[in-house]
Amino acid sequence: MSAAAELEEVVFNSRKFREVLADTRLLTLRAEFDSIDWKDSLPTIDWSFALLYASALTSVESERSQSAILRIATACILTSDAQPEHRAAAAALLERSGNHMAVELAEGRGRIPLDAWLELSGALRLEVMRARIEHSVRLSHGGLMAVNPFQGRFWAAVEANDWLSVSAPTSAGKSRIIREHFLEVTRERAKFTLVYVVPTRALIEEASRDLRREVAEGVGVFTLPWDPDLAASERTILVVTQERLHLVQEMFPHLMVDLMFVDEAQSLAGDARGVLLQRAIERVVRTSPKARIVFASPLSSNPELLIEAAPTAIRASAFVSETVTVNQNLVWVEHVDRKPKQRAISLIADGNRTMVGEIELAQRATTVPLRIALVARALSGGGGGNVIYVNGPAEAEKVAKAVYEQLPQDDVDGEIEDLRALIRTAIHNKYLLADVLGRRVAFHYGNMPLIVRSEIERLFGEGKIHYLVCTSTLLEGVNLPCRTIFMRNPQKGVGNPLSEADFWNLAGRAGRWGKEFQGNIVCIDTDDDGLWPNLPLVRKRSAIKRAVNEGLDDVSRLLAFIRSVDVVHEDSTAEGLFAYLCARALEGEPNDHLLDRIPVDAEREEVHLAINHVVSSATVPSALVARHSGISLTSMERLLQSFRASGSSPAHLELPLPEEPNARQRFQEALVRIGGTMTTVFGSSQEGEDRRKWQLANLIVNWMKGMPLSRLIDQRIASSTITPAVAIRSVMTDIESIARFHAPKYLACYSDLLGVYAAELGMDEIERPDYAMMLELGVSRSSEVALMSLGLSRTATVVLADYVGVDDWSTAEALTWLAAQNLDGLGIPVLIQREVNEVVSTAIRRTAAN
Repeated sequence: MSAAAELEEVVFNSRKFREVLADTRLLTLRAEFDSIDWKDSLPTIDWSFALLYASALTSVESERSQSAILRIATACILTSDAQPEHRAAAAALLERSGNHMAVELAEGRGRIPLDAWLELSGALRLEVMRARIEHSVRLSHGGLMAVNPFQGRFWAAVEANDWLSVSAPTSAGKSRIIREHFLEVTRERAKFTLVYVVPTRALIEEASRDLRREVAEGVGVFTLPWDPDLAASERTILVVTQERLHLVQEMFPHLMVDLMFVDEAQSLAGDARGVLLQRAIERVVRTSPKARIVFASPLSSNPELLIEAAPTAIRASAFVSETVTVNQNLVWVEHVDRKPKQRAISLIADGNRTMVGEIELAQRATTVPLRIALVARALSGGGGGNVIYVNGPAEAEKVAKAVYEQLPQDDVDGEIEDLRALIRTAIHNKYLLADVLGRRVAFHYGNMPLIVRSEIERLFGEGKIHYLVCTSTLLEGVNLPCRTIFMRNPQKGVGNPLSEADFWNLAGRAGRWGKEFQGNIVCIDTDDDGLWPNLPLVRKRSAIKRAVNEGLDDVSRLLAFIRSVDVVHEDSTAEGLFAYLCARALEGEPNDHLLDRIPVDAEREEVHLAINHVVSSATVPSALVARHSGISLTSMERLLQSFRASGSSPAHLELPLPEEPNARQRFQEALVRIGGTMTTVFGSSQEGEDRRKWQLANLIVNWMKGMPLSRLIDQRIASSTITPAVAIRSVMTDIESIARFHAPKYLACYSDLLGVYAAELGMDEIERPDYAMMLELGVSRSSEVALMSLGLSRTATVVLADYVGVDDWSTAEALTWLAAQNLDGLGIPVLIQREVNEVVSTAIRRTAAN
């Protein structure tokens, strides 16, 4: 046992220290919730003893010790019974731990004087100065950047390795240190291509916006494969999802990558998107063998898994960080027998439960949304920073309305009113979101327009929105610093209880570093076992898995797909895995090391023979198989054969431009053909399903034409008997799932295979529209693509498009046009004006800085 480990045992074996630590947990919990009727009186703490023992742990890197140091120092700063010298010593303790942002937060909120450590003894002042030097890195331009222990270790490791995989808690500052490293590379190199891979489009906008604000002039930050300036850029940062990275690789097959960062690297697990991410990474390695690759994941136990595929003779390393920057209080809320308005409050610490008090609800909780709302209202006391996690958009709206009903009328905030006005114009005048915002309540889910989600996040971060009801998008890295997260029966997908890994990843959103001293996770109705199959007790790390490995370790789903290969399936992970293996075989890449994972010899041979049979009999060009990753070769063959058997001229099967008069009918016919040969995601081939395909064809055509969301919703309401609330949600779901994901995937493949059929008939190749681009972006004109390349949302672009008379712009020309517009005179909504001004001012700041 090391000296540090021995010291840790000595400290934690002290009964008095354990009692003091328990008392500080209760004290910090009291600082968070003043509405609880506490069971016991306020504990009295010997701060001299507590700080002395905590100081002995500063050399110990374990999570247990780091958490104890932070807990004691925070409690001392927050309590009113500590002396000024105690608070100064607590600040020094935080400095020694590298938690400079907690010190700045305490100073900013008046908990300690500025530079309180200067009042300490000379020896302690020297320690603080040494800690500040130790927890900083020198940048190439000569400046110093303050870091925490994880960030400092990351900076050293990323400089010393070619491949690096790191795991750290959600609030450890991974995104910031990665961004700083990207900026450092841009300062040091004349030419480069850096790739920043994120799991969602929302994170594309967040990461690219932050980088655009800080990079020097001449560095291009690109988010779209279709950006008109991308091909000519020599100083390039790509911020993309795995789908967009795949498109970039197809459009620029010889792209050389210098550095790639994969954020939320646990996305390699689970489904077809994980398979696609692995394929994209492998392609980077193949085309850029010297590329440096960095993976980051929250609370994983085995980050080394992600560097197993590193080429030989390169430097590779992985580490798990125990850095704790913010503590969390885990609270259970349970019913009290024969007291329907009472709820018992328990604190969970180190796997142990302590009943600490009760709260009284404003009324009986007769429905689930009302119960959640009443608990959140009672514990929050009406303050801000409250996130409520729910299991879907419909539930989010119900809970938000229930919270709204518990709140009094509030003063009208101008920025919230601007958002309400935009919602009524850009989404629908009956959208509930505009109503609940009137009392500082909002809901947030992935299908909502980007400009609305971003503004909600900003107003919540600034404390103007007090309650934010969220779905599982919160698990995908959306940066929503909050004080308290409430949840009941948490799931990720219908009927899929939240795993422990997902729970603790979600919990990490509570109490973001530098924003709060601590965070709270409130679990409601934990006395109902049916709601909490994975009831959390102790924060755990979970193993990262690869979707490819999981699909081969348990090969049952893959075999089921292979054995029903003549059946048209819904888009599935098994199909994505089979497509991945076939694409590798067609490109001459060996699959033996992958198939060796299949434990049963007969099953391994069955998979091997199926791949060989499909590949050897393929008539689809191998380049198209690689281009359309995730679609099985058998599905492509069926579609190509349907073209051959149709007896139709390719001209009669071509997909039209969206503005052509018969576009809806022709897209519907294409969806019917795709439904019979490739996938059922657009509706099955059963009787009556063609009406659904007509509905989707109408949506797809109007989406590509740039029709505003509000008009698409009005169309859905007029053509069906569903309520406006259901119509709003269904249209937004269809846009994200169909128009922006499945339709680009399958219609682009349809178009390419039609080209193969035309070539077989001896017809000359024709230039086909880029349907993937038009569907992904929801616009069809080059000028609109240029505007979106600058960072404008589709909502803003569609509003401005009516005033654009040019259809062939560079982004520089688009920016010049934007800067010259009289937005007030054009009647542009205030929030869209703000978005435009942000894009223009960011470009001006970059130019002025150079």
